[in-house]
Amino acid sequence: MVQNNSSRRKFLKKNVLAGAFIAAGGPLLYANSSAKVKLPTPFKTAENYNEIDWDAVRSAFLFDEDKNYFNVASLGPSPRSVIDTICNTMRDLETICSHGHHMTENTHLEIAKFLNVEANEIAITRNATEGMNIMAKMLRLKAGDEVILTKEEHVGGAAPWLALQENIGIKVVLVDMDYSGETNLKRITDKVTSKTKAIMFSHITCTTGMRLPVKEIAAFCRKNNIYSCVDGAQALGMFPIDLTDLDPDFYTASGHKWLLGPKGTGVLYIRTELIKKLKPVFTGAYTVSDFDLQEMTFTNVFSAQREEYGTRNTSIILGIETAIEFISTIGIENVGRRGLEFATYFRQKIKDLEKVEILTPENPAFAASIITIRIAGVDNLELNMKISVDHGIRLRGIYENDINGIRISFCVFNTYKEVDNLVKVIREVAS
Repeated sequence: MVQNNSSRRKFLKKNVLAGAFIAAGGPLLYANSSAKVKLPTPFKTAENYNEIDWDAVRSAFLFDEDKNYFNVASLGPSPRSVIDTICNTMRDLETICSHGHHMTENTHLEIAKFLNVEANEIAITRNATEGMNIMAKMLRLKAGDEVILTKEEHVGGAAPWLALQENIGIKVVLVDMDYSGETNLKRITDKVTSKTKAIMFSHITCTTGMRLPVKEIAAFCRKNNIYSCVDGAQALGMFPIDLTDLDPDFYTASGHKWLLGPKGTGVLYIRTELIKKLKPVFTGAYTVSDFDLQEMTFTNVFSAQREEYGTRNTSIILGIETAIEFISTIGIENVGRRGLEFATYFRQKIKDLEKVEILTPENPAFAASIITIRIAGVDNLELNMKISVDHGIRLRGIYENDINGIRISFCVFNTYKEVDNLVKVIREVAS
């Protein structure tokens, strides 16, 4: 018994000493480091959309001025401020020989503020796929349970559920989507049976950039005792997201796409009630509030951050915070408006082409900053590569759901000159 009590005291002492070290040196060193200093941006926060200096926004990125990059839906380039935060933090932490775990608290607060939720509902993951795996396993589904997925899901969103189907015998039910966006709520809910335990769907589909009615689907799920699991990889950083209003059970997203954050980062939202109800998938260092191996007891941290086990890369985590600051300086509403304006402009310029089929909904309620097209009579995946090689325009071929299309994603660093150049190329290859 003396040994057991001693073990518990050692665990508590370790945490107290760690806190004392931070109080004595950690934050002081961090506060004086270049990582903590707010990095200047080449533009000022604009209350008026028409006053934003978009050329200055473009200059915040490292890639060449003549590079026409329309593939942020796959990989978003980070602005200089994000890169500087990562490099400065890494250097400073190596200088003081620290993992810097204590420095990430404010990042959780900023992510939570950005999504209008509580910080304890936010876990920082490695990517959206990790978040999807966590939520799929956290539900502890059994053989015969049904999970509804749309046919437009990315492999990172779908594979965790297919793995459960293979490993434990759940049933994955697929739903065909209406590309106009109008009937998708009904299409999804019509697939529900007494065995349905979860509905997994994308906020914005990776295939056509179609916006799904998250709030309505989540409300239906809550009413029918079904878990709502949202893949927000194509939404976070594209336009304002209020998760308190949308009210899903889970929401996973990438840090490296529209958020323009570091590669190897993601966000997972878990509704507070489910943190109480469901057991964590991972556990280890930083996921428990006390631990006694002698008595074989531990207590999970009451937070989504219980899924952040072990030592993490503090440098890139702080890079997420800087990415949010960068977008917030422009204004997330302005970011969403800019992308949608480009998408609408591009649509108007090519809609008269007979060989070009626009797969993305035109209704603003179901549209976003992505346009997916399909050119008749050609292999669009091969055409996408040809456009990249011959014209230096980076797009993304869409093979998912046998679409055979080309996806164009429009971001704040793009220009109307670049869009006009893209229109010219599309008109040439479609003639």
